[in-house]
Amino acid sequence: MPRLLLSLPLALALAIPAAGGDWPQWRGPARDGHAPDARLPAKWPGSAPEPTWRVKIGEGYSGAAVAGGKVFALARDDTKGVEIASCFDLANGKHLWQLSYTAPFKAPDPTAGRGPNATPTADGDRVYFFGLAGMLTCVEIATGKVLWRHDCLKEYWGVKKGADGDDEWFPPCGASASPLVDGNTVIVPIGGKKAGAVTGFDRATGKLLWKALDDRSSYASPIVASPGGIKQIVAFTGTRMVGLRHSDRELLWEEPFKAHYEQTIICPVVWKDRVVIGGEQRATFALKLTRDGDKMKAARAWKSDDLKMYLTTPVVLGDHLIGFDHRTSRLVCLSLEDGSTAWTSPAFGTKHLSFVAAGETLLILTLEGNLIVARASGKEYEQLARWKVSEKGAWAHPAVAGNRLLVKGPEELLCYELR
Repeated sequence: MPRLLLSLPLALALAIPAAGGDWPQWRGPARDGHAPDARLPAKWPGSAPEPTWRVKIGEGYSGAAVAGGKVFALARDDTKGVEIASCFDLANGKHLWQLSYTAPFKAPDPTAGRGPNATPTADGDRVYFFGLAGMLTCVEIATGKVLWRHDCLKEYWGVKKGADGDDEWFPPCGASASPLVDGNTVIVPIGGKKAGAVTGFDRATGKLLWKALDDRSSYASPIVASPGGIKQIVAFTGTRMVGLRHSDRELLWEEPFKAHYEQTIICPVVWKDRVVIGGEQRATFALKLTRDGDKMKAARAWKSDDLKMYLTTPVVLGDHLIGFDHRTSRLVCLSLEDGSTAWTSPAFGTKHLSFVAAGETLLILTLEGNLIVARASGKEYEQLARWKVSEKGAWAHPAVAGNRLLVKGPEELLCYELR
C-alpha cells in the first residue's frame, strides 16, 4: 500500500504537462532572447512530435506572446483587408476572443510583406498590439474589450513628405517595433515631431505622456537598461542609436547609424557597460559607455568583421555574443570583452533565422521552418537535433513558455509540447 501511494503522485506528475514561465513580449521575459524558465527534454528525439494544437490565424511576421496560460497573436486577413488580434488558451488552442480593424496600408517594397510585424506585449490585466500601419491597441485580457487605441497613421504621421513622396517619419515598410511596458508607461517608437522617435503612453488611459527626439522611428524595439551605471531607454531611431535618461528622457549619448532608407532593425543589446550595435550587413561593433557629468561618453570598444547581421538580433551567453552572419548563413560567437571570434557554426543554408537561449541550449528557427537544437557556450557549438516544425516556413520569432514552443508559420500558429 505505501508503495502504491508513493507511485500515485509520480504518475499524476507525469500525466500533467509541466507548468512554465511566460513569454509576455518580444524576445521573452527580459526582452533579451532568453527563456529562463524553459523546461526542455533531457534527450531530444530525432524528429518533432505532432503539434499539441494548431490554429489558422492569418498572415504576418508577428510572433506570439504568452502570459497567464493565454497566447496572444496579431495577424492579417488579406482577403478582408483587416488585422486580427486574437487570444487563445495555451493548453488546447481554444479561441477565447478576437478583434479586428481595417488595415489597408501596403509597403512600397512588396517583398516586405503585408505584416503585421510587431509582437504583442502582455502586462498584468491587459495586452498591447501594434499593427503595420501604426494601430496601437490596448485590450483587456479577461474580456477582449478595447480599453484605448491610437491610430498613429492618422494622429501622428502624414505631416511631412520626402522627395520620393514617402512619409518622413513613418518607417517605409510599416511599423514593426514591439511595445515595451515600463511601469505605468507603454513605450513605442512612433517618429516625427508630433509624437517623437521614442514615445511614452499612459498604460491605463493611452494618454501621450512624453516624446523624445524628432527622428524617423525604427523597426527595432527599445529596451530599458543601465549601461555605464545610468538607467536609460536604449533605442534605435531611423538614423542613430541613442540612450535616453530614464528619469527625464534627455539624450545621454548617441551613435550615428545611417541605414539605407533609414531601416534600422537590430534591437539594442546591452552587456555591462557596453551596447552592441549592428545591422545592414555591416561590421558589428560595441560601444563602451562611461559617465561624463550629466551625459555619457560612448567610445568604440571593439569591431568585428566576422559578424555582419541584417534582421536577427543576437543574444548574450555569459561573456560572449552569438549572432547570425547574413552573408555566410552561420552563427558567429564573439567575446564581449574584445570582439574576438570564439567559433563559427556550420552554415544553415537559410537567409533568415531567429533563436532563443535556454541556459546553454539554443533553439534556432529557420526561415524554412526547421528547428535546430544546439548546445552552445563561449567555447563550442554542438547540434543536438533537427526538427521540421512548420511545413510552410517561419519568419516570426518563436516563443518558449515552460515546456511549450510556439511557432508562427505563414498562416498558422502551432504549439508543441516539449516532453
